[in-house]
Amino acid sequence: MRAFHENRLYFYESGFPFQAMQIRNINFLAHWHHDLEFMYVYEGSVRMGINSETRVLHQGEIALCGSGDIHYYDSTGLESTILLIIFNPRLIGSPAGWPQERQLRSSFVTRNGSEASQNESFLQQAAPIIRSLDAEVQEHAPQYELIITGLLHQLSGLALRYLSTDDPGVRRHHSRTLAHLKVMQELLEHLEQHCTEPCTLQDGADYAGMSVFHFSRFFKTVTGVGYNTYINELRIRHAEQLILQSDRKLIDIALESGFGNVRTFNRVFRQLRGRTPSDLR
Repeated sequence: MRAFHENRLYFYESGFPFQAMQIRNINFLAHWHHDLEFMYVYEGSVRMGINSETRVLHQGEIALCGSGDIHYYDSTGLESTILLIIFNPRLIGSPAGWPQERQLRSSFVTRNGSEASQNESFLQQAAPIIRSLDAEVQEHAPQYELIITGLLHQLSGLALRYLSTDDPGVRRHHSRTLAHLKVMQELLEHLEQHCTEPCTLQDGADYAGMSVFHFSRFFKTVTGVGYNTYINELRIRHAEQLILQSDRKLIDIALESGFGNVRTFNRVFRQLRGRTPSDLR
């Protein structure tokens, strides 16, 4: 899957814009898509970042990503099994941008903090719906698409009932966040397309219209990793595809993937993957 703007329609089966996937110990670069994403922790704990906020979520807790939210998963030092529910908002009769008329207090629904009571009410009612969605996907019984659509309406309605707010301060913060997200969305798309070319920190700062100092801090806050680490991850993914799909020399793959020499390529590959490029062959 691409690291930035995922077009989920290419991954949906039978034209039904819905996915439910159980994943263990997930690690995924910062990315965004127009579809909605609910993450439910079946067991263990997982670290997740949404826009500029990062939390460690534990068993039974939930995160909600709206359209365009930049989010990532990091299981470093943690063990978990999660369920990802991803669907096009048209399934609940909404265009991209849900919820449009009200804002959620937070993207993370946890059992601690000042809103713990309301969160617990949502978690208790949402958990069986989420498990039912998972079961419907596994069973593919007759009319499962219709039932899934109904369950998504219930889940989204509960989110608005228990998690939305009319607080003007939240709205102002949301407006500022949208402006920053637009810049980062465009930058992540640019990096995906040009990661094999020179992409210095100064280049990234210039693209975002920020000083190097502020850009470096902003990028790490939103993506969870430093700028150079993000670029290297994109390049290593590109190189992995070439290694697996061709018999080309590693030096040629290293250069085509944006590395100046094979020594740097081997070092970064081992650093990010814990093995050498030749181990893939």
